[in-house]
Amino acid sequence: MRLVFALGVSLASTLFFVTSAFAHAEPASVKPGDGAVLVQPPAEIVIEMTQDMFSREGANDIDLMDASGKEITTVAAVVDRNDRRRLSVAVPSSLTPGVYTVNWKTLSADDGDDANGSLSFTYDPNGTASAGKAVLKEDLLGPGPATPEAESPPAALSVAGPDNGVNWILVVAVGVGMFVVGAGASFLLVQKRP
Repeated sequence: MRLVFALGVSLASTLFFVTSAFAHAEPASVKPGDGAVLVQPPAEIVIEMTQDMFSREGANDIDLMDASGKEITTVAAVVDRNDRRRLSVAVPSSLTPGVYTVNWKTLSADDGDDANGSLSFTYDPNGTASAGKAVLKEDLLGPGPATPEAESPPAALSVAGPDNGVNWILVVAVGVGMFVVGAGASFLLVQKRP
């Protein structure tokens, strides 16, 4: 029975390690909220990510698209130097009523993985205001602004790019290795009982 319990603990800790290593810099909160109805156009779009973003030109961006798929944003999004989880872009003041899609992409400074996705909001000056879903992943909101550091790419990123799968193989291999070592240690402990 103790062996089954020890193997279960080893498996659970390995799964926790592997799944946390696969996390990406994804939206934890967004302003305006996903699905919001705005009666005034927003001055900017702000997304707080779940991880710090790597400050590389073009790696992190927000594109605001109108209903026809035309890009509305005229400047690149900016990663806040004092809080590298915060990505924002200015919205042109000439925004016309309609449904808008917010396309985002990120490159994580934590693990070198990229991610992308989309959100939406409606600008309707005659509509009923609705905040939408502003907090997307409450449990993953960061602790706040971090001290800016000199950046260097993550070690795995310098060996291989984030798109070729090498990072995933390394993480899985380490996770399996941890499980085997934990299971072996558990087996030895059970064998030494009086």
